[in-house]
Formats: sequence, C-alpha cells, structure tokens
Amino acid sequence: MRPLHRLLATVPLSLALLGLPAFAAEPQIRPLPSLRQQAEEQQAWLAERLTRVLPALMREQGVDLWIVSMREYAEDPVFFSMVSPTTFAARRRTVWVFHDRGEIGVVRWALGGGSQGGLFEAYRTPDPQDPRGELVGDEQWRALRRLVEQAKPKVIAVNVDPVHAFSDGLHAGEREELEAALGPELTAKIVRRPELPLRYIETRVPAMLPRYREIQETVHALIARAFSREAIEPGTT
Repeated sequence: MRPLHRLLATVPLSLALLGLPAFAAEPQIRPLPSLRQQAEEQQAWLAERLTRVLPALMREQGVDLWIVSMREYAEDPVFFSMVSPTTFAARRRTVWVFHDRGEIGVVRWALGGGSQGGLFEAYRTPDPQDPRGELVGDEQWRALRRLVEQAKPKVIAVNVDPVHAFSDGLHAGEREELEAALGPELTAKIVRRPELPLRYIETRVPAMLPRYREIQETVHALIARAFSREAIEPGTT
C-alpha cells in the first residue's frame, strides 16, 4: 500500500490533469451566490445539456423522436434535469417532444407548460377565444398526433424500463392515453431506449466543474473544522 502522504501528493497533479485547480494549503469555505445568480448559472448549464448532450445521445441510441409525457406531481425522473431551476412541477399534463432533424438539430416542443426560459417551443391552442392559449385535455393529444405525423419518425422512444427506475418514468395510465392518441400505426414505432434518459440525467458538462470544485472545497473545509480542536475538545466533546 502506498503511504497516505504520497497518495495525497498526487492530488494536485490529478486535479491539474482534469483542468481543475488544486486545493489551497487549507480548503476554504466558498459561499454560494444568491438564488437568482444560482438560477442563471443553472439555466446556462441546462441550455448546454439540451443543445450538446441530448442530440449526441439521441443519435447514439438511434432515436429520431423522443416523447416524455407526465402529469403534475407525477413527473418523469428526467423532468428535473430538463427544466429551468424556477420550474418546480409539471403543468397539469406536460408532454415534451424531441425531434432530431439532422443538420438542423434537435427541435424541442412543449405541449403544456412553459418554454423553460426559451429552450422549448411551447405549443399553444389555435382557439382565438382562449386568452391563455394553453393546451389542455384532448387538445394536447391532438396536437401531439399532428406533430408526430408531421415528423414522420422511424423510431419513437418512450421511458419504459423494468430495470432502471430513472428510465421508467412513463406511468401506466399515461402510456394508455399516449398510445390511444397516436393510433396503431405510430404506436408500432415505439421502442424502449433506457440508456437515453439514464445517461442524459447522469451526464455533466464542463461548465459545471468550477462550481463543483468550489462546493467540494467547502465540504473539505467543513470536515476539517468539524474534526479539529476548534470544534472538539478531547475527553469533553
């Protein structure tokens, strides 16, 4: 076994190879920015994940159309890695459609709910008498059918998987409604691609690393303080 001091001596080199600065002689507590600043930072991360990570994964998994459908307070696990930091729940029923259009990129449609800060194209009802313009009820399913028919996908991925919980977000009742809306011909194109939501959730982008590094340093600083004589008096504490 290598001595601990030699193992620790390799940490700065390892961090440098990862493009991360090594800890100072003593790790410092790095206060988090305001909630508003945190939201802006997280929104930038989300934009990068949707524009860089998602298209690559869809192509790797051979998926040209991905449907994520859920209801309020029964969200798909992937929901929380695809919404703005100021969005806390699905809107009644939220249906997302991701369509890979090749060189144009992956188009992101939201049928129900908002645009997540402009990252989705939020579909609205064509009814001029509706001041809200929000898709609800059967109109959502009709709009979904129109979108999918226009997209002419070869493969439609949905989140159903008996192994990975993070890939099994399409509830049974929601699946019945979805398949009824699509009809037999389009339903026949549905496939399971459990690695698509799973790997999207787990994948981080480089822009996240500096903040992760600061949080990690804060944790080390708190641990060092908690186990120091500043907080512990032998025989008393």
